[in-house]
Amino acid sequence: MVGFNSRKNPLNQATSQHVPTCVRCGEPLAVNEEGVAPVYCDRCAGQAVSRARKGMNTGSLRDFPVTTTLIAINLLVFVGMVLTSDSPTQAFIEPSNADLIRWGVNNRFLTLGGDYWRLLTANFLHIGIVHIAFNMWCMWRLGRLSERYFGRWSTAAIYVLTGVGASLLSITYSINHQPGRLSAGASGAIFGIAGALIAGLKFGNLSIAEGERRAVLSSVILFAGFNFLIGFGYLGFGGGIDNMAHLGGFASGLLIGVPLATSLTRSAGVNRVIQVSTLAITTLLFAAAGAELVNSKGHQSRIVRAEWSLEDKDYPAAIRVLEKDTAAVPGDAEALALLGVAYALNNEPAKAIVAYKKALELDPSLTEVQDSLRELQGNAPASQPPSK
Repeated sequence: MVGFNSRKNPLNQATSQHVPTCVRCGEPLAVNEEGVAPVYCDRCAGQAVSRARKGMNTGSLRDFPVTTTLIAINLLVFVGMVLTSDSPTQAFIEPSNADLIRWGVNNRFLTLGGDYWRLLTANFLHIGIVHIAFNMWCMWRLGRLSERYFGRWSTAAIYVLTGVGASLLSITYSINHQPGRLSAGASGAIFGIAGALIAGLKFGNLSIAEGERRAVLSSVILFAGFNFLIGFGYLGFGGGIDNMAHLGGFASGLLIGVPLATSLTRSAGVNRVIQVSTLAITTLLFAAAGAELVNSKGHQSRIVRAEWSLEDKDYPAAIRVLEKDTAAVPGDAEALALLGVAYALNNEPAKAIVAYKKALELDPSLTEVQDSLRELQGNAPASQPPSK
């Protein structure tokens, strides 16, 4: 009989060397049927998730400069709109259409009629204090995550590009549904950040712990799903919500998120090339989509916009729009006739006569234009005799 002093079975000692253990506390880990064990034990994994959730809710304004700046711009635009309104108290609660138009709201006829910058400015404009308060809370929650994972400049680019994508889908949908609708708010860009985070966390190569990845991903998906349900009216809300803008921003974020997240694990030079290429390609895609919208619907939008200006007795504005339109579409007799009307109302009879004549050359059957031309020619001052 051979004795030994160890209290442990030698066989157990030998096999214990191959049992996987938690990388944090050393606790033995169970192996699944495929022979794969987790990295952390349940207790340490729970602590990691708790830290991840806590990290989502901490940080000062200084720690997230891009998110802070974007929120500040939104707030400054809102304050500016309220202070310049004819009724500041009302604008604080719900601004008028005139306030929104003056400060850059997105509208099919205004945007495609020549104010292309509204695709961007609408993402910094809000319809009342409740609207901006909710959006800025969402922005603070998601913007910080984006800065942590994608970086500062990428976060700014995601906000701008996905906001434009949101505006484009909004006016595309409005062509056949509510064409006169005014759309504003940061929610399209915020959904864009959510889409980028989901794509990056799910399919990208972000260097974060698996527990944190799952925690953040579930939170962002919950946010996006809940707000989509609100937008579609399933929770008793949704009236007046531009869900097409939300969808456009979200889809744009999904498009951008994967390559941006993939680039973060590469070398600095490769990372920069992938980031710049992703943002440049996205910009070109949106520019092409916008150009197609202008080519197909720009003429009609300019006509409607000019008619609005004539109704408001803003004749110079109508003239500016119609001069651009007749230069782009010189064969439209009705547009030339409308330009003649604008010139006549603006006390420019000579230019009105020229516009009327061009319209009649294209369509001699325009009897109203013939009458207006005869009236103008009859009232035109006689030409001065040549000097001797």
